[in-house]
Amino acid sequence: MKTFDYTARSETGGEVTGVLEANTRDEALRQLKDGGFIVQKLEEAGDDKRDLDLRIGSRKTKEKDLGVVCEQFSILLKAGLPITHTIKLIANQTEDKTLKKLMNNVADDVAAGYSLASSFEKHGSGLPTTFIESVRAGEESGSLDVIFDRLSDYYEQASKTKSKVKSAMIYPTFVIVIAVIVVAIIMIFAVPVFKSTFEGMGQELPAITQFVVNASNFMTSWWWLIAVVAIAAFVGVQVAKRNESFHLKWSKIGVKLPVIGRINLMNAASEYAGTMSVMMTAGLPIVRAVGVTARSMSNYYMSRSLANTTPDLEAGKTLATALSNENTLPELAIEMSAVGEQTGALEGTLKVISQYFDNEVEIATSRAMSILEPAIIVVLAVIVFVLLLSVYLPMFSMYGSIS
Repeated sequence: MKTFDYTARSETGGEVTGVLEANTRDEALRQLKDGGFIVQKLEEAGDDKRDLDLRIGSRKTKEKDLGVVCEQFSILLKAGLPITHTIKLIANQTEDKTLKKLMNNVADDVAAGYSLASSFEKHGSGLPTTFIESVRAGEESGSLDVIFDRLSDYYEQASKTKSKVKSAMIYPTFVIVIAVIVVAIIMIFAVPVFKSTFEGMGQELPAITQFVVNASNFMTSWWWLIAVVAIAAFVGVQVAKRNESFHLKWSKIGVKLPVIGRINLMNAASEYAGTMSVMMTAGLPIVRAVGVTARSMSNYYMSRSLANTTPDLEAGKTLATALSNENTLPELAIEMSAVGEQTGALEGTLKVISQYFDNEVEIATSRAMSILEPAIIVVLAVIVFVLLLSVYLPMFSMYGSIS
């Protein structure tokens, strides 16, 4: 991903400066257009312009931490404290050095007359798009306390969902890692010992024993090649994902796979509904809200699919109709969006949809783990059986020849 500096005008006519990440300049222009901005200047930032230490909201900072920050903002602003004083208090209360530095820099910028959203965007390049756009909308509407309160709930729920999914995956992941290590130790260190014993028998080894010995020889001699291939494959995929076409196909596979695909699809629906609900609370126009939501979704295929609804929305079609034309989100999410539009309660309906799909993600993950755990045990049992059989068959043959 590349980083671009931009200067643009918002729908209200105010000048906005900031940074954003995109694969290409055209994609960056499209993101700004989706956000309702009129671009005046857009240029790629050099590495020296990027504040790599400030990665709140990125992989180095959890949603839980961001939720706490939003809750602090909401409480202090509702108490009537000035925004600069509020930011300073939050900076003093946090023990995270990165977050403290970010808040102090933002406080200085706000005191100098910059907007809160622009300051966050300038100093926190890893902040989620949802956060930046919600703060910007809250400033424009004068409802920052309400927006931060909603953001606090949003990030807290996202944190809980991710935490439950990770907890469900700890056991099978641990078992798989231990199994791989044990099998590698057996193949690299134990099998060669038995190999010398088998060779002293002067007999032809059974096919299964010969297979295990050959596999052990390969792993012992070419372990470095296995490691290089594994690393190269991982790096290759990451590099290839910079190509939009490959990234799109790779992400599409992620929602089409059995079991895992359903979890990813439910998660995408939750992200769509939850983020859209926050955007609607912030008072963003539907086109701009959809653009921000699309950029915040973790699955690139689902993100581009949602972004593709923009032309239909600009043509005056309803959100549900635009989503139906794409037909990538679950049918329930589309139908409930239609109900929300028809009743004039889209914001509340989207929040309910988000909660529903959060629960579906947890259930689907639990079911997947309940299937995966016995499958892992069966696979391990087969591996152990093959190893034991490869060791004992030559011994049985030896005892048979002696008798």
